[in-house]
Amino acid sequence: MNKFRVRFLPQNVEIMVEEGTDLLEAQIKAGLHPDAPCGGKGTCGKCLVNISEGQPSGVQKACTTKVTCDMTVNLQASGGHSILLEGVQRKIVLKSAIRSVNVTVKPCELGDNASDWKRLKKAVAEAAGITEDRIPPNRKLIADLYQILKDNDYSLNVVLCGDEILDLRPSDDPVYVMAFDIGTTTIVGYLLNAATGEELAVTSMLNPQSQYGADVIERSNYAIADGVEELSSLVHEALNQLIEQAVKKAGVNRTSIYMISVVGNTCMHHLFAGISPKALVHAPYNPTVSESMMMKAKDVEIDIFPDGNVMLLPNIAGFVGADTVGVLLATEFDTLEELSLVIDIGTNGEMVMGDKNRRIACSTAAGPAFEGAKIACGMRGAKGAIDHAKWEDGKLVYSVIGNGKPTGICGSGLMDIVTFLLEGGIMDEMGRIMDEDEFETEIAKTCASRIIRVEPNNMKAFLLTDETESGNGQKVYLSQKDIREVQLAKSAMAAGITLMADTLGIELEDIRKVMIAGAFGNYMSPHSACGIGMIPGELEERIVPVGNAAGEGAKIAALNIDEFRRCQTMAEHCEFLELATHPDFQDTYVDLMEFPEQE
Repeated sequence: MNKFRVRFLPQNVEIMVEEGTDLLEAQIKAGLHPDAPCGGKGTCGKCLVNISEGQPSGVQKACTTKVTCDMTVNLQASGGHSILLEGVQRKIVLKSAIRSVNVTVKPCELGDNASDWKRLKKAVAEAAGITEDRIPPNRKLIADLYQILKDNDYSLNVVLCGDEILDLRPSDDPVYVMAFDIGTTTIVGYLLNAATGEELAVTSMLNPQSQYGADVIERSNYAIADGVEELSSLVHEALNQLIEQAVKKAGVNRTSIYMISVVGNTCMHHLFAGISPKALVHAPYNPTVSESMMMKAKDVEIDIFPDGNVMLLPNIAGFVGADTVGVLLATEFDTLEELSLVIDIGTNGEMVMGDKNRRIACSTAAGPAFEGAKIACGMRGAKGAIDHAKWEDGKLVYSVIGNGKPTGICGSGLMDIVTFLLEGGIMDEMGRIMDEDEFETEIAKTCASRIIRVEPNNMKAFLLTDETESGNGQKVYLSQKDIREVQLAKSAMAAGITLMADTLGIELEDIRKVMIAGAFGNYMSPHSACGIGMIPGELEERIVPVGNAAGEGAKIAALNIDEFRRCQTMAEHCEFLELATHPDFQDTYVDLMEFPEQE
């Protein structure tokens, strides 16, 4: 079979591939990480590339374009993604699992039969305030302990993880930990001084697993069919890249990092740990493991101190994972006196409702639309995305991430536009874009020229900007099908909220506070969230953003071992509501498909 050269720009990476290989597969083989929310099925249109040499030329879908000749391909990287780094902050006592103590070991005297390790343990136990018999042997350190003690005149700095001795050092240098929030879409890492809690660097990137699909089901199916190793290696590699970026920013050595903590939804948790996600996609959809874990970094290919550890926060259920536990920890949900609701809106929507006495969680498949995966002109929160829109001074105005020309619509902008169409009388409560002769409001009549027809099926759409005003020479619009996708997403979220309240035996107005976590929740308009009916309208004034609370929870666990242990209790005492099998879910879901009635 013929082979052809494909050169990818701007990376200037070349690869030889067999004839008939699609360009998405070619990018993956070249070691690149393309964005393919639909998993290469040709349905999302987000893997666009620009072929400058070869056929077919111009802008094409990478997943459906076959290599039939030598090609030069410009990757249309969106770049500049807005990744939320900060979360709600609270004071904690610094008590990291990682700490160091200075010790002086009593030299062995003639006639003393206590081993070098025994005498080291005794010194460490006294300095660290722990029980000597709980310190496990470390064969690697024991192997050269005699010489280490001699070379350092029996005075050492000892690094511990809990009761385990990790390292013997000549001086009392800082010890570091990193906390990671592995999201389906993005990964964020925080480099922290374990002793002072100081945050030295924050790094982030898109999750490279997205080349195998935008959501956890796509990735789970890939892992089941082709093995978990590829997806696991991708996330391990990503964390190592973020670690390298962080230590360069902070000017420290990566071997001074003795532990990382990790949160993520249950699928991300399993893939990171190299656990097959089969249990998550087959009834009863439970995790393979829900308990918190401590494992060796080298066992999951994480390049920190060679014998360093990985702290994994626990999961609650099949689709309510350690990231939700991180949110609960950051917000101290187990101490709340008032009924509260926390929503983490990402590629999936996880929610917890209750107070210190009782808490219930559920998960809804709401995220793909708000992440842009199923929206014609949808995109993630990146440069060129319309992130907000409103009617002002008799015209529709919008803001664009990066302040340039728009190339698409991200989740917060999508929600604003749908709310505008509804409140402006352009769309009815059923989600139907109305005909011009049905327009009654001045706003609708003014916007009549924005109603266009698009493919497929010559459907109606609302035009935001035409080809001459956009940043990529293509129209930016919201189609009738896009509105249906919003309805599906918002009704799933709304049904979850309704059924959790029913399970707790409360009325929606009894909820005193609604905390919105995650990047999308941070940028969305509370009015628009309620305007489309995703969150009950009576709760609009009670909505507060809490930022990347999952990442904050990972930091807290890394800096205080008691808080890490608290996570397990929080997870065990959080009930789970399985919406898929709830007898009222389907009816509730359908009932909430309509948008709120306008006065």
